[in-house]
Amino acid sequence: MTQPTGRVLIVRKAVLLFTLVLLCANQAAATSPVKLSLQEAQKMAVEYGYEMRTASAELQIAERQIWETTAAGLPQVSASIGYNYFLDIPTSLIPAEFFGGEPGEFTEIQFGTQHNMTATASLEQLIFDGQYIVGLRAARIYRDLAEQSLQKSMLEVRKTVKETYYLALLASENLQIVRQNLQVMEKWLWETERMLEAGVTDPINVDQLQLAVSNIRNGISSLERQRLLTMNLLKYQMGLDLQTHIELTDDFESLFEKALSEMAVTEQLDKAQHIDYLLAGSREAMSLMVLRREQSSYLPSLSASFIRQEMAMRDGFNFFDSSRSWFPATYFAVNLNIPIFSSGMRSSQVQQARLELEKSRIAREQISKVLELEMQEALATLDTAQEQYLNEKSNLELASRILTRTNIMFREGMASSLELTQANDQLLTSQTNYLNAMFELLNAQNKLEKALGR
Repeated sequence: MTQPTGRVLIVRKAVLLFTLVLLCANQAAATSPVKLSLQEAQKMAVEYGYEMRTASAELQIAERQIWETTAAGLPQVSASIGYNYFLDIPTSLIPAEFFGGEPGEFTEIQFGTQHNMTATASLEQLIFDGQYIVGLRAARIYRDLAEQSLQKSMLEVRKTVKETYYLALLASENLQIVRQNLQVMEKWLWETERMLEAGVTDPINVDQLQLAVSNIRNGISSLERQRLLTMNLLKYQMGLDLQTHIELTDDFESLFEKALSEMAVTEQLDKAQHIDYLLAGSREAMSLMVLRREQSSYLPSLSASFIRQEMAMRDGFNFFDSSRSWFPATYFAVNLNIPIFSSGMRSSQVQQARLELEKSRIAREQISKVLELEMQEALATLDTAQEQYLNEKSNLELASRILTRTNIMFREGMASSLELTQANDQLLTSQTNYLNAMFELLNAQNKLEKALGR
Protein backbone atom coordinates (compact mmCIF):
# COMPACT_ATOMS: atom_id res chain seq x y z
CA MET A 1 0.00 0.00 0.00
CA THR A 2 1.33 3.46 -0.94
CA GLN A 3 2.35 5.61 2.02
CA PRO A 4 1.01 9.23 2.09
CA THR A 5 3.48 11.91 1.10
CA GLY A 6 4.66 14.69 3.40
CA ARG A 7 2.43 17.29 1.72
CA VAL A 8 -0.64 15.06 2.14
CA LEU A 9 0.13 14.62 5.83
CA ILE A 10 0.43 18.38 6.28
CA VAL A 11 -2.92 18.94 4.55
CA ARG A 12 -4.58 16.30 6.72
CA LYS A 13 -3.21 17.85 9.88
CA ALA A 14 -4.38 21.30 8.77
CA VAL A 15 -7.89 20.01 8.07
CA LEU A 16 -8.00 18.24 11.44
CA LEU A 17 -6.77 21.35 13.24
CA PHE A 18 -9.34 23.52 11.46
CA THR A 19 -12.12 21.08 12.39
CA LEU A 20 -11.05 21.11 16.04
CA VAL A 21 -10.99 24.92 16.04
CA LEU A 22 -14.53 25.03 14.64
CA LEU A 23 -15.79 22.52 17.21
CA CYS A 24 -14.22 24.48 20.05
CA ALA A 25 -15.66 27.74 18.72
CA ASN A 26 -19.14 26.24 18.45
CA GLN A 27 -18.94 24.79 21.95
CA ALA A 28 -17.73 28.10 23.34
CA ALA A 29 -20.57 29.90 21.59
CA ALA A 30 -23.06 27.38 22.98
CA THR A 31 -21.79 27.70 26.55
CA SER A 32 -21.15 31.47 26.57
CA PRO A 33 -23.60 33.28 28.87
CA VAL A 34 -26.25 35.66 27.61
CA LYS A 35 -25.38 39.01 29.17
CA LEU A 36 -28.42 41.13 30.00
CA SER A 37 -28.95 44.55 31.47
CA LEU A 38 -32.30 45.42 33.03
CA GLN A 39 -33.49 47.16 29.87
CA GLU A 40 -32.33 44.26 27.70
CA ALA A 41 -34.15 41.77 29.92
CA GLN A 42 -37.34 43.83 29.68
CA LYS A 43 -36.99 44.11 25.90
CA MET A 44 -36.48 40.37 25.54
CA ALA A 45 -39.52 39.64 27.72
CA VAL A 46 -41.63 42.01 25.61
CA GLU A 47 -40.49 40.33 22.38
CA TYR A 48 -40.39 36.67 23.40
CA GLY A 49 -42.32 36.32 26.68
CA TYR A 50 -45.29 33.97 26.70
CA GLU A 51 -47.75 36.58 27.92
CA MET A 52 -46.76 39.10 25.25
CA ARG A 53 -46.90 36.52 22.48
CA THR A 54 -50.42 35.59 23.58
CA ALA A 55 -51.51 39.24 23.68
CA SER A 56 -49.97 39.81 20.25
CA ALA A 57 -51.91 36.85 18.87
CA GLU A 58 -55.12 38.32 20.33
CA LEU A 59 -54.43 41.58 18.49
CA GLN A 60 -53.88 39.75 15.20
CA ILE A 61 -57.15 37.86 15.74
CA ALA A 62 -58.96 41.19 16.28
CA GLU A 63 -57.50 42.55 13.04
CA ARG A 64 -58.65 39.46 11.14
CA GLN A 65 -62.12 39.78 12.66
CA ILE A 66 -62.42 43.30 11.24
CA TRP A 67 -61.97 41.97 7.74
CA GLU A 68 -64.24 39.02 8.48
CA THR A 69 -67.02 41.42 9.52
CA THR A 70 -66.37 43.72 6.56
CA ALA A 71 -66.42 40.84 4.08
CA ALA A 72 -69.90 39.81 5.21
CA GLY A 73 -71.30 42.92 3.49
CA LEU A 74 -69.30 42.52 0.28
CA PRO A 75 -70.37 40.45 -2.74
CA GLN A 76 -70.43 36.72 -2.07
CA VAL A 77 -69.86 34.44 -5.07
CA SER A 78 -70.39 30.68 -4.87
CA ALA A 79 -70.66 27.79 -7.28
CA SER A 80 -71.94 24.24 -6.95
CA ILE A 81 -72.38 21.19 -9.09
CA GLY A 82 -74.66 18.24 -8.32
CA TYR A 83 -75.20 14.84 -9.89
CA ASN A 84 -78.17 12.52 -9.31
CA TYR A 85 -78.42 8.92 -10.44
CA PHE A 86 -81.91 7.42 -10.10
CA LEU A 87 -81.85 3.67 -9.51
CA ASP A 88 -85.62 3.87 -9.87
CA ILE A 89 -87.15 6.76 -11.75
CA PRO A 90 -90.03 8.27 -9.75
CA THR A 91 -93.47 7.17 -10.86
CA SER A 92 -96.52 9.43 -11.00
CA LEU A 93 -100.17 8.44 -11.26
CA ILE A 94 -102.21 10.23 -13.95
CA PRO A 95 -106.02 9.81 -14.34
CA ALA A 96 -106.58 7.20 -17.07
CA GLU A 97 -109.39 9.21 -18.64
CA PHE A 98 -106.75 11.71 -19.87
CA PHE A 99 -105.59 8.99 -22.23
CA GLY A 100 -109.06 7.57 -23.13
CA GLY A 101 -109.34 5.23 -20.17
CA GLU A 102 -112.12 4.64 -17.71
CA PRO A 103 -112.90 7.36 -15.15
CA GLY A 104 -111.58 6.55 -11.67
CA GLU A 105 -108.61 4.60 -12.98
CA PHE A 106 -104.99 5.81 -13.02
CA THR A 107 -102.13 5.30 -15.41
CA GLU A 108 -98.56 4.89 -14.10
CA ILE A 109 -96.10 7.20 -15.86
CA GLN A 110 -92.38 7.79 -15.14
CA PHE A 111 -91.05 11.30 -15.72
CA GLY A 112 -87.37 12.16 -15.94
CA THR A 113 -84.11 10.48 -16.78
CA GLN A 114 -81.70 8.29 -14.86
CA HIS A 115 -78.75 10.69 -15.03
CA ASN A 116 -79.19 14.33 -14.01
CA MET A 117 -76.57 17.03 -13.42
CA THR A 118 -77.00 20.63 -12.26
CA ALA A 119 -74.34 23.39 -12.24
CA THR A 120 -75.16 26.58 -10.33
CA ALA A 121 -73.34 29.91 -9.87
CA SER A 122 -74.72 32.60 -7.58
CA LEU A 123 -73.85 36.18 -6.63
CA GLU A 124 -75.29 37.61 -3.39
CA GLN A 125 -75.02 41.17 -2.08
CA LEU A 126 -76.18 42.59 1.23
CA ILE A 127 -77.83 45.95 0.60
CA PHE A 128 -78.90 47.01 4.10
CA ASP A 129 -78.62 45.40 7.51
CA GLY A 130 -78.49 47.43 10.73
CA GLN A 131 -76.64 44.71 12.61
CA TYR A 132 -73.93 44.64 9.92
CA ILE A 133 -73.32 48.39 10.22
CA VAL A 134 -73.06 48.18 14.00
CA GLY A 135 -70.83 45.10 13.68
CA LEU A 136 -68.30 47.06 11.63
CA ARG A 137 -67.97 49.68 14.36
CA ALA A 138 -67.83 47.02 17.08
CA ALA A 139 -65.02 45.17 15.28
CA ARG A 140 -62.88 48.31 15.24
CA ILE A 141 -63.55 48.93 18.93
CA TYR A 142 -62.57 45.32 19.62
CA ARG A 143 -59.27 45.90 17.82
CA ASP A 144 -58.64 49.03 19.93
CA LEU A 145 -59.43 46.94 23.00
CA ALA A 146 -56.89 44.32 21.91
CA GLU A 147 -54.25 47.01 21.31
CA GLN A 148 -54.84 48.45 24.77
CA SER A 149 -54.68 44.96 26.28
CA LEU A 150 -51.36 44.46 24.52
CA GLN A 151 -50.10 47.74 25.96
CA LYS A 152 -51.26 46.77 29.45
CA SER A 153 -49.55 43.38 29.12
CA MET A 154 -46.38 45.16 28.08
CA LEU A 155 -46.48 47.36 31.18
CA GLU A 156 -47.17 44.35 33.41
CA VAL A 157 -44.35 42.34 31.84
CA ARG A 158 -41.84 45.16 32.21
CA LYS A 159 -42.87 45.65 35.84
CA THR A 160 -42.64 41.93 36.64
CA VAL A 161 -39.27 41.50 34.92
CA LYS A 162 -37.88 44.54 36.72
CA GLU A 163 -38.96 43.13 40.07
CA THR A 164 -37.49 39.70 39.31
CA TYR A 165 -34.25 41.29 38.05
CA TYR A 166 -33.98 43.21 41.32
CA LEU A 167 -34.68 40.02 43.25
CA ALA A 168 -31.95 38.13 41.37
CA LEU A 169 -29.44 40.90 42.08
CA LEU A 170 -30.51 40.93 45.73
CA ALA A 171 -29.92 37.18 45.97
CA SER A 172 -26.45 37.62 44.47
CA GLU A 173 -25.63 40.46 46.87
CA ASN A 174 -26.80 38.45 49.89
CA LEU A 175 -24.77 35.48 48.73
CA GLN A 176 -21.66 37.61 48.31
CA ILE A 177 -22.04 39.17 51.77
CA VAL A 178 -22.49 35.79 53.45
CA ARG A 179 -19.47 34.36 51.63
CA GLN A 180 -17.34 37.31 52.74
CA ASN A 181 -18.63 36.84 56.26
CA LEU A 182 -17.68 33.15 56.08
CA GLN A 183 -14.11 34.10 55.19
CA VAL A 184 -13.94 36.43 58.19
CA MET A 185 -15.35 33.77 60.54
CA GLU A 186 -12.97 31.13 59.21
CA LYS A 187 -10.08 33.52 59.84
CA TRP A 188 -11.27 34.12 63.40
CA LEU A 189 -11.65 30.37 63.92
CA TRP A 190 -8.09 29.75 62.71
CA GLU A 191 -6.70 32.47 64.99
CA THR A 192 -8.68 31.14 67.98
CA GLU A 193 -7.42 27.60 67.35
CA ARG A 194 -3.86 28.92 67.41
CA MET A 195 -4.64 30.73 70.66
CA LEU A 196 -6.03 27.46 72.08
CA GLU A 197 -2.84 25.65 71.11
CA ALA A 198 -0.90 28.38 72.94
CA GLY A 199 -3.16 27.90 75.97
CA VAL A 200 -4.42 31.46 76.07
CA THR A 201 -8.14 30.78 75.42
CA ASP A 202 -10.87 28.36 76.41
CA PRO A 203 -11.97 25.46 74.10
CA ILE A 204 -15.55 26.71 74.24
CA ASN A 205 -14.51 29.71 72.17
CA VAL A 206 -13.33 27.38 69.40
CA ASP A 207 -16.53 25.35 69.58
CA GLN A 208 -18.63 28.48 69.41
CA LEU A 209 -16.85 29.71 66.29
CA GLN A 210 -17.02 26.27 64.64
CA LEU A 211 -20.78 26.23 65.17
CA ALA A 212 -21.09 29.71 63.65
CA VAL A 213 -19.02 28.68 60.57
CA SER A 214 -21.17 25.59 60.08
CA ASN A 215 -24.39 27.63 60.23
CA ILE A 216 -23.05 30.13 57.69
CA ARG A 217 -22.11 27.34 55.26
CA ASN A 218 -25.63 25.94 55.48
CA GLY A 219 -27.00 29.42 54.84
CA ILE A 220 -24.85 29.75 51.72
CA SER A 221 -26.29 26.54 50.28
CA SER A 222 -29.81 27.84 50.83
CA LEU A 223 -29.00 31.19 49.24
CA GLU A 224 -27.47 29.48 46.20
CA ARG A 225 -30.67 27.50 45.63
CA GLN A 226 -32.76 30.65 46.06
CA ARG A 227 -30.63 32.51 43.53
CA LEU A 228 -30.95 29.64 41.03
CA LEU A 229 -34.74 29.62 41.35
CA THR A 230 -34.88 33.39 40.87
CA MET A 231 -32.70 33.23 37.76
CA ASN A 232 -34.89 30.46 36.32
CA LEU A 233 -37.97 32.58 36.98
CA LEU A 234 -36.35 35.45 35.08
CA LYS A 235 -35.54 33.13 32.16
CA TYR A 236 -39.14 31.94 32.08
CA GLN A 237 -40.44 35.52 32.02
CA MET A 238 -38.12 36.32 29.09
CA GLY A 239 -39.17 33.22 27.17
CA LEU A 240 -35.71 31.63 27.41
CA ASP A 241 -34.92 27.97 27.86
CA LEU A 242 -34.20 27.20 31.51
CA GLN A 243 -30.88 25.62 30.51
CA THR A 244 -29.66 28.93 29.04
CA HIS A 245 -26.89 30.52 31.09
CA ILE A 246 -27.54 34.23 31.67
CA GLU A 247 -25.43 36.89 33.31
CA LEU A 248 -26.89 40.10 34.77
CA THR A 249 -24.71 43.07 33.86
CA ASP A 250 -26.42 45.81 35.90
CA ASP A 251 -25.19 46.44 39.42
CA PHE A 252 -27.61 46.53 42.35
CA GLU A 253 -26.05 49.67 43.83
CA SER A 254 -26.04 51.57 40.52
CA LEU A 255 -29.68 50.70 39.85
CA PHE A 256 -30.55 51.84 43.36
CA GLU A 257 -28.71 55.16 42.97
CA LYS A 258 -30.48 55.75 39.66
CA ALA A 259 -33.84 54.99 41.27
CA LEU A 260 -33.09 57.40 44.13
CA SER A 261 -32.43 60.21 41.67
CA GLU A 262 -35.71 59.50 39.86
CA MET A 263 -37.68 59.45 43.11
CA ALA A 264 -37.03 63.14 43.57
CA VAL A 265 -39.25 63.87 40.56
CA THR A 266 -42.92 64.25 41.53
CA GLU A 267 -45.57 63.38 38.96
CA GLN A 268 -49.31 63.79 38.83
CA LEU A 269 -51.74 61.02 37.96
CA ASP A 270 -53.44 61.52 34.59
CA LYS A 271 -56.38 59.15 34.78
CA ALA A 272 -57.57 59.94 31.26
CA GLN A 273 -54.33 58.53 29.82
CA HIS A 274 -53.98 55.60 32.22
CA ILE A 275 -54.19 52.27 30.42
CA ASP A 276 -56.72 50.82 32.90
CA TYR A 277 -59.02 53.80 32.39
CA LEU A 278 -58.65 53.54 28.60
CA LEU A 279 -59.52 49.84 28.77
CA ALA A 280 -62.62 50.61 30.84
CA GLY A 281 -63.65 53.21 28.26
CA SER A 282 -63.22 50.73 25.41
CA ARG A 283 -65.27 48.12 27.25
CA GLU A 284 -68.02 50.69 27.75
CA ALA A 285 -67.93 51.53 24.03
CA MET A 286 -68.14 47.83 23.21
CA SER A 287 -71.18 47.44 25.48
CA LEU A 288 -72.77 50.40 23.69
CA MET A 289 -72.22 48.66 20.35
CA VAL A 290 -73.86 45.51 21.69
CA LEU A 291 -76.90 47.60 22.67
CA ARG A 292 -77.00 49.20 19.21
CA ARG A 293 -76.79 45.79 17.59
CA GLU A 294 -79.73 44.47 19.60
CA GLN A 295 -81.74 47.61 18.83
CA SER A 296 -81.00 47.26 15.11
CA SER A 297 -82.64 43.82 15.16
CA TYR A 298 -85.97 45.71 14.90
CA LEU A 299 -84.91 47.09 11.48
CA PRO A 300 -85.56 45.27 8.21
CA SER A 301 -82.72 43.83 6.14
CA LEU A 302 -82.44 43.91 2.35
CA SER A 303 -80.34 41.68 0.10
CA ALA A 304 -80.16 40.79 -3.58
CA SER A 305 -78.94 37.74 -5.45
CA PHE A 306 -78.28 36.70 -9.04
CA ILE A 307 -78.35 32.99 -9.91
CA ARG A 308 -77.37 31.20 -13.10
CA GLN A 309 -78.15 27.51 -13.39
CA GLU A 310 -77.45 24.91 -16.10
CA MET A 311 -79.23 21.53 -16.07
CA ALA A 312 -78.59 18.37 -18.07
CA MET A 313 -80.77 15.23 -18.13
CA ARG A 314 -79.50 12.07 -19.78
CA ASP A 315 -80.34 8.42 -20.12
CA GLY A 316 -76.61 7.70 -20.02
CA PHE A 317 -73.58 9.30 -18.41
CA ASN A 318 -72.61 11.47 -21.39
CA PHE A 319 -72.58 14.95 -19.87
CA PHE A 320 -69.38 15.86 -21.68
CA ASP A 321 -70.89 15.27 -25.11
CA SER A 322 -70.94 18.73 -26.71
CA SER A 323 -73.71 17.76 -29.10
CA ARG A 324 -76.20 17.29 -26.26
CA SER A 325 -77.95 20.30 -24.74
CA TRP A 326 -77.77 21.88 -21.31
CA PHE A 327 -80.86 23.81 -20.23
CA PRO A 328 -80.28 27.21 -18.60
CA ALA A 329 -82.22 28.94 -15.82
CA THR A 330 -81.29 32.51 -14.80
CA TYR A 331 -83.00 34.76 -12.31
CA PHE A 332 -82.49 37.83 -10.12
CA ALA A 333 -83.98 37.98 -6.62
CA VAL A 334 -84.45 40.68 -4.00
CA ASN A 335 -85.16 39.64 -0.40
CA LEU A 336 -86.64 41.97 2.20
CA ASN A 337 -86.79 40.57 5.72
CA ILE A 338 -89.11 42.51 8.05
CA PRO A 339 -89.13 41.50 11.74
CA ILE A 340 -92.67 41.79 13.09
CA PHE A 341 -93.19 39.82 16.28
CA SER A 342 -90.77 37.77 18.41
CA SER A 343 -92.85 37.22 21.57
CA GLY A 344 -90.68 39.68 23.54
CA MET A 345 -87.36 38.00 22.73
CA ARG A 346 -85.84 41.05 21.04
CA SER A 347 -87.10 43.34 23.79
CA SER A 348 -85.47 41.14 26.43
CA GLN A 349 -82.18 41.14 24.52
CA VAL A 350 -82.22 44.94 24.29
CA GLN A 351 -82.90 45.26 28.03
CA GLN A 352 -80.04 42.91 28.85
CA ALA A 353 -77.67 44.89 26.61
CA ARG A 354 -78.77 48.14 28.27
CA LEU A 355 -78.00 46.68 31.71
CA GLU A 356 -74.58 45.49 30.51
CA LEU A 357 -73.88 49.03 29.32
CA GLU A 358 -74.82 50.37 32.74
CA LYS A 359 -72.44 47.86 34.35
CA SER A 360 -69.64 49.06 32.06
CA ARG A 361 -70.27 52.68 33.03
CA ILE A 362 -70.19 51.76 36.71
CA ALA A 363 -66.93 49.85 36.14
CA ARG A 364 -65.35 52.91 34.49
CA GLU A 365 -66.33 55.09 37.46
CA GLN A 366 -64.97 52.43 39.80
CA ILE A 367 -61.66 52.30 37.90
CA SER A 368 -61.36 56.08 38.31
CA LYS A 369 -61.59 55.77 42.10
CA VAL A 370 -59.35 52.69 42.20
CA LEU A 371 -56.61 54.55 40.32
CA GLU A 372 -56.71 57.33 42.91
CA LEU A 373 -56.51 54.81 45.75
CA GLU A 374 -53.64 52.94 44.08
CA MET A 375 -51.76 56.21 43.65
CA GLN A 376 -52.21 57.10 47.31
CA GLU A 377 -51.18 53.60 48.37
CA ALA A 378 -48.10 53.69 46.12
CA LEU A 379 -47.01 57.04 47.56
CA ALA A 380 -47.53 55.78 51.13
CA THR A 381 -45.58 52.61 50.37
CA LEU A 382 -42.77 54.70 48.88
CA ASP A 383 -42.59 56.93 51.97
CA THR A 384 -42.53 53.88 54.26
CA ALA A 385 -39.80 52.23 52.19
CA GLN A 386 -37.68 55.38 52.28
CA GLU A 387 -38.01 55.61 56.07
CA GLN A 388 -37.17 51.91 56.44
CA TYR A 389 -34.13 52.32 54.17
CA LEU A 390 -32.75 55.21 56.22
CA ASN A 391 -33.37 53.30 59.46
CA GLU A 392 -31.64 50.14 58.21
CA LYS A 393 -28.73 52.21 56.89
CA SER A 394 -28.25 53.68 60.37
CA ASN A 395 -28.56 50.23 61.97
CA LEU A 396 -25.90 48.86 59.62
CA GLU A 397 -23.43 51.56 60.64
CA LEU A 398 -24.19 50.88 64.30
CA ALA A 399 -23.79 47.08 63.92
CA SER A 400 -20.48 47.59 62.13
CA ARG A 401 -19.12 49.71 64.99
CA ILE A 402 -20.32 47.16 67.55
CA LEU A 403 -18.56 44.30 65.74
CA THR A 404 -15.34 46.27 65.39
CA ARG A 405 -15.29 47.07 69.11
CA THR A 406 -16.25 43.49 70.12
CA ASN A 407 -13.46 42.07 67.94
CA ILE A 408 -10.91 44.28 69.68
CA MET A 409 -12.24 43.23 73.10
CA PHE A 410 -12.10 39.53 72.06
CA ARG A 411 -8.47 39.82 71.06
CA GLU A 412 -7.70 41.45 74.39
CA GLY A 413 -9.56 38.70 76.28
CA MET A 414 -12.30 41.05 77.43
CA ALA A 415 -15.11 39.39 75.38
CA SER A 416 -16.04 35.78 74.72
CA SER A 417 -16.46 34.10 71.33
CA LEU A 418 -20.21 33.99 72.00
CA GLU A 419 -20.28 37.77 72.21
CA LEU A 420 -18.18 37.97 69.06
CA THR A 421 -20.49 35.66 67.08
CA GLN A 422 -23.53 37.53 68.37
CA ALA A 423 -22.05 40.82 67.18
CA ASN A 424 -21.22 39.22 63.84
CA ASP A 425 -24.76 37.86 63.52
CA GLN A 426 -26.10 41.33 64.25
CA LEU A 427 -23.95 42.78 61.46
CA LEU A 428 -25.00 40.03 59.03
CA THR A 429 -28.66 40.60 59.89
CA SER A 430 -28.24 44.36 59.49
CA GLN A 431 -26.58 43.89 56.10
CA THR A 432 -29.44 41.63 54.98
CA ASN A 433 -32.05 44.05 56.28
CA TYR A 434 -30.28 46.93 54.55
CA LEU A 435 -30.31 45.13 51.20
CA ASN A 436 -33.95 44.13 51.70
CA ALA A 437 -34.80 47.77 52.45
CA MET A 438 -33.11 48.80 49.21
CA PHE A 439 -35.10 46.11 47.38
CA GLU A 440 -38.37 47.25 48.93
CA LEU A 441 -37.62 50.84 47.99
CA LEU A 442 -36.97 49.81 44.39
CA ASN A 443 -40.22 47.84 44.36
CA ALA A 444 -42.07 50.80 45.84
CA GLN A 445 -40.86 52.96 42.98
CA ASN A 446 -41.85 50.22 40.54
CA LYS A 447 -45.33 50.16 42.08
CA LEU A 448 -45.56 53.95 41.78
CA GLU A 449 -44.73 53.75 38.09
CA LYS A 450 -47.49 51.16 37.65
CA ALA A 451 -49.94 53.40 39.49
CA LEU A 452 -49.00 56.22 37.13
CA GLY A 453 -49.60 53.93 34.17
CA ARG A 454 -46.02 54.28 32.91
